[in-house]
Amino acid sequence: MVCRVVTALILFLLAATGQAAAQDAAPSADVPVDAHSGEDAPAPPLRGLQLIDVDRQNDALSIDGADADTPVTAAPSGQSSVAEIFDQAQLAYATGEFETAYIHARTAASGGHARAATLAGLLNENGQIEAASDAQAVRWYRRAADQNEPVALYRLGGMAQASRGSLLPNEARTYFQRSAQAGNIDAMLAYALILKASPVPQDAPLAMEWAERAASQGDAEAMFQLAQMHDVWERGPQNPEAARQWYVRAAEANHAEAALQAGLMANSGEGGAEEAALAFDLIRQSAEAGFAPAMGQYGLMLHAGGPDREPDPVLAAEWFAQGAV
Repeated sequence: MVCRVVTALILFLLAATGQAAAQDAAPSADVPVDAHSGEDAPAPPLRGLQLIDVDRQNDALSIDGADADTPVTAAPSGQSSVAEIFDQAQLAYATGEFETAYIHARTAASGGHARAATLAGLLNENGQIEAASDAQAVRWYRRAADQNEPVALYRLGGMAQASRGSLLPNEARTYFQRSAQAGNIDAMLAYALILKASPVPQDAPLAMEWAERAASQGDAEAMFQLAQMHDVWERGPQNPEAARQWYVRAAEANHAEAALQAGLMANSGEGGAEEAALAFDLIRQSAEAGFAPAMGQYGLMLHAGGPDREPDPVLAAEWFAQGAV
């Protein structure tokens, strides 16, 4: 295998601004279940918190001083349902009115609304309210997690990895697993990466399966990580054809490093045919996306020219300079 630039870009990002992003159901292939737990197969993938219909909003309720351990009185009969109060919380969150969002989220959570408890946790975790604390974030997330709410489970996994809210890093695996099995795409990748790092031999194929499940939903980072597992992971299948295919798919989803890797493989013929024109386009894509290693490689290609391109040392020098910054 030719020497190629390999830089891990692992991003555990959650769409926390409330954008709707419910995903299609996963492929019909058998779903991996961690042998350590034996939990049920996952639900259809999803991520984020669902935005609301503004027309459904009612006037804000005024409730003071509750936390995750203090029940908040639900709205009187005839005013607002729990779902409507959660709608109010989401609207307030989307418009930056975080204290109001917290009031409504606590109210709906006290009425048993799991995603409202997740939102209350998020406001605490992100420090978006005056009295925010990691301890309150964990309490609210746990309230939602008791109902197997996927986003809350994912956030608990992230906080555990960072040792926040008195959680421990070794708790992250279970939270990510539960969230992944409940259908959260980000958790699928996070869980796959934990399995990848595990010294237990049986975890290696599970890592591949969960990464492919996330990648199959079109997640760019998951596609890149799956390509890396096929490409350079010592316990992976060492399958350059599959690696190239997943790098290309990740590049099509605008993953900058994947575009470089796919371009280098296309240029050398690794994992498929030599495709000089495609290689040039992919490496240019990566460079124009701001990925520094690609800038230097793109400069080399400009300097050398090609069958359909004259050498351009001036433009090449500009890209060399950008890549060196």
